[in-house]
Amino acid sequence: MPDDAQRKAVVLEYFERVNAGDIDGLVKLFSPDAVVADPVGTPPVSGEEGLRAYFHRVVHDFGTRDVPGPPSGAQDDRSVAVPFTATVNNPQLPGGPRLAVNVVSTFAIGPEGAIEEMHAYWGATDVSPATD
Repeated sequence: MPDDAQRKAVVLEYFERVNAGDIDGLVKLFSPDAVVADPVGTPPVSGEEGLRAYFHRVVHDFGTRDVPGPPSGAQDDRSVAVPFTATVNNPQLPGGPRLAVNVVSTFAIGPEGAIEEMHAYWGATDVSPATD
């Protein structure tokens, strides 16, 4: 069972791989039956093919660059929450100015150290023009 520091390291590695555009590496961080809801309230994705398609959109279509804040662990020996800003391409204005999205994600890390669940919390009022 990974300890709190190990779980936080998995989450920070997730952000490193997003920023590196490493789809294969991202998929390997997740358990085979992992579930991702981004944002919460939309249909979740799961399974290797679903995750691969999701990360293709995140990395290639949206050009996502994440700047995470400090992760916080939980007392359940499984969960980590982290606030971050995602800078993304505007899907409604391709080639236009990028957007900044304030997000809080929660991750559930299983006993083998793989991500079993990821839930991203953000809504329309969390999106603004990027300043970079």
